[in-house]
Amino acid sequence: MDTLKLVSRLELERLSIGFGKKTILSGLSLSVKPGELIALTGPNGSGKTTLLKTIGGLLKPLAGTALLDGRDITLMSKREKAMKISLLFQSATSDWGFTVEELVNQGRFPHHGFFKRGAAQNTGQTAVLDKAIVGKAIRSAGLSGFEHRAVTELSGGEFQRVLIARAMSQEAGLLLLDEPANNLDPKYQYMVMNLVRSMTAFGRVAIVSLHDLNLASLYADRVMLVGKGGLVAMGRPSEVLREDILEAVFGIPLVIAPHIHDSGIQAVFPPLPDIPERPV
Repeated sequence: MDTLKLVSRLELERLSIGFGKKTILSGLSLSVKPGELIALTGPNGSGKTTLLKTIGGLLKPLAGTALLDGRDITLMSKREKAMKISLLFQSATSDWGFTVEELVNQGRFPHHGFFKRGAAQNTGQTAVLDKAIVGKAIRSAGLSGFEHRAVTELSGGEFQRVLIARAMSQEAGLLLLDEPANNLDPKYQYMVMNLVRSMTAFGRVAIVSLHDLNLASLYADRVMLVGKGGLVAMGRPSEVLREDILEAVFGIPLVIAPHIHDSGIQAVFPPLPDIPERPV
């Protein structure tokens, strides 16, 4: 896996998204270079998930175009989208009794056809290549020894890493992840984000929706802040994670300060709660 450099360039040209006649976000234009990790953030209901689904080709834009390596994503076949775009949404569950290896191997299906050639039917050189790719993805996600564990037995953090490993085995150039660190403890949050960051090293583009602004500050090359029906700000974390911008979007006064170990990284603090004094 990753013996060839995976190059993807994503361009949004005056993209408007929504459902039916309801527009959620409009006039989005940006260009994302190979190897970039974009943190997509904004208030609840601002359209982050809808934007990821539209870029991924699950929803049609109301207007404008999303281009991947110069091609209109809406004109791609289902298989082509599955080979080029990896999507991970919060709704993913572990209800099915797959093993870790079986679930990670599903990332290989687009390369052979979803129903024509599953893992059990692959033979010869193809099977050897798939096994090597799946094995490397499992090791990279820190899941060695979990290959034959049922995913229903895993913790939330372990299952999330399995989904990341599946995305690795898919070898797609565009990664779209919706809150991949949500509901995880700090250890697993950083493990998952480290995995996503490592996946951009070979030219992949990653757009990751995050509510945790500190994770955005630590990992993103650029932050895309949406709200009020459009793009509020786009730029390096230091350019977007500013007290005036964030208060205008989120409606509370957030405090920005240099990270204790690196003054070049922002740390975001909530306001102190207004708690009545406890009786002595």
